[in-house]
Amino acid sequence: MINDIYTNFKFYFSNNIINISNLKNFIENVDFNIQKNSSISIAFLGPQGTYSYLATLTYIKNFFSRKKIFNVSCNSFSEIFFSIEKNIINFAIVPIENNCSGKIKEVNKLLLKYNSLKIFYQFKIPIKHCLISYSNITNINDINTIFSHSEPFKQCSIFIDKYPLWKKNICDSTADAIKKISIFKSKYFAAIGNKETAKLYNLNIIKTLFLSNKINNKTKFLVLTK
Repeated sequence: MINDIYTNFKFYFSNNIINISNLKNFIENVDFNIQKNSSISIAFLGPQGTYSYLATLTYIKNFFSRKKIFNVSCNSFSEIFFSIEKNIINFAIVPIENNCSGKIKEVNKLLLKYNSLKIFYQFKIPIKHCLISYSNITNINDINTIFSHSEPFKQCSIFIDKYPLWKKNICDSTADAIKKISIFKSKYFAAIGNKETAKLYNLNIIKTLFLSNKINNKTKFLVLTK
C-alpha cells in the first residue's frame, strides 16, 4: 500500500518526510496500520511553501527528526480540524495569531466548534515577507496587481497603502499567489510571500525590507491533537 504513494502522487522524501498533496490521497493510499505503528501524520494548510508548511517543518526538525512523517496538505482549516476530530491525522499545525494582523478568526471559531481537541504545543516563527515578481523589476511603480493571502495584506497594509493604484488579488495562500506569478509571467504582477517558495519557482525577489507593519513580524502556531 505504501508504495502507491511513490507512483501516484507528487511528493518529495527528505529527512524521513513524505509530503502528500491532499487529504483524500492520504486517506485512500496510506495504510493506517503503518501510520499508527511507525510514523506520524501532520496536517497543515497547503500547498507546500505556505508559512504553515514552513512552521510544520520547523516543528518536525525540533521534535520528530527521527520518525517518518507524513506531511498532509489540506485545502482549508475546516478540513484540518475535521481530520483531527476523526482521528485521520495525528497532529495539525495551525496559525492562531499574528502580532501585526491579530487573531486568525477562522481558526479561533473552529477551536470553539471542535472543543474536544487538545493544544499539544504552541510556538512562534518569524514571518519574513518578500515582494516577488517574475521579472526583475527595478521600479515598483510598474506593478499594477499584487497577489497574496488575506493575512499578508493585513500585515503589510502600511507598505501597500503607499501604492493606491495596485489591484489586490486575494489567493488561497501565499504559495498559491507565488505559483500564479510564475504562471502568468507578467512584469506588471507581484506577490507577497516567503523567499523559499520564490526560489522554488525561480522568481525574482525585488524587495525584502519594510514590507511588514512591524519589523519583528511573528505568527503563533498551535499543534493540535485529539
